[in-house]
Amino acid sequence: MPLSTSNSETASAMPLGNARRPMSARTGLIALLTGLALILLALEVVSPLILTRLSRIERRVETETQAAHTLRPFTSDGRPTVLLVGNSLLLEGVQLDALQRTLSPQYDVSRLAIEQTHYLDWYFGLRRLLEEGVRPSVIVLTLATDQLASRFTLGESFAHRQMSALDFPLAVRQAKLDKTTASTYWFAHWSNWLADKGFIRQDVLILLVPNFRELAARIADHGPHVGDPAVLLEMAKQRLPELHDLAQTFGVKIVLLVPPTLRQDYSQEVQDMGDKAGVQVWVLSPPGEFPPNLFSDGFHLNDRGSEIFTARLGNRIRTVIVNGSTFRNSAKTTFSPLGDLDKDR
Repeated sequence: MPLSTSNSETASAMPLGNARRPMSARTGLIALLTGLALILLALEVVSPLILTRLSRIERRVETETQAAHTLRPFTSDGRPTVLLVGNSLLLEGVQLDALQRTLSPQYDVSRLAIEQTHYLDWYFGLRRLLEEGVRPSVIVLTLATDQLASRFTLGESFAHRQMSALDFPLAVRQAKLDKTTASTYWFAHWSNWLADKGFIRQDVLILLVPNFRELAARIADHGPHVGDPAVLLEMAKQRLPELHDLAQTFGVKIVLLVPPTLRQDYSQEVQDMGDKAGVQVWVLSPPGEFPPNLFSDGFHLNDRGSEIFTARLGNRIRTVIVNGSTFRNSAKTTFSPLGDLDKDR
């Protein structure tokens, strides 16, 4: 009679070496960490590409940053270079193409604008640009007076794009960062993903939520970030000399441009402080001179308002005489009455 074996007997007869051994805890931990490292590496590589693809704003900022790095005091044909830097007040308030056409025979004008930025973003941003060799003849920094006095920054994006590693301790002190925020800034300085994730999330919302830009504009906080006049003027008194020292260190001219506003902004007092500190403060429109119908939202200028302001800025820059790296002009500004605006066109 033939012999037969059961399945269990066959299985038990198999060599023990062929059975799958359970993964050890150490091997599992290594596999997990390797997977996480690969994910983080992928995010680091891919996030700038995603952001550039999704965001027209990011493409503009990247293009303007690259152009700024090519600036030297004079062009090949001898024209002084002027770099306008600032936030949305610059973007909405100055018509760059019109200004370039007006001034092109005398000056080479370029722009680097990053929205939602304040003084610390640009103080450290300018330090980094100048340390990297950017050398325009003139830097025109556009900020409202409360933004000049603000301690806000653009967060992880500021730490990555505008703060140098050497300036990290100074940025922590000036922005009064707690340890958690400071550590976030430090890691964001080296990480594309940490710097970009907020903007990627915002761009995704713009794609998914109808009229998200209009909604965001309506709920945006355009109120004064420093409401106490004494605090505002005290901060201006501290920061204008910082801009002067920065200009002296790198041999450039830094001018503070205060955009038009509907409310009292103490720009005349800031201008007087600038005279004492050796920093020109251009106030091309006294507070309240521009009526509400020249603003799109009570804070940013509309097309007509920016047309007027751009003409005034062009006239102001045109009166500047450059001899080497020295400006020879008065820091005070004379105002054109609104009734004479057509003469500026």
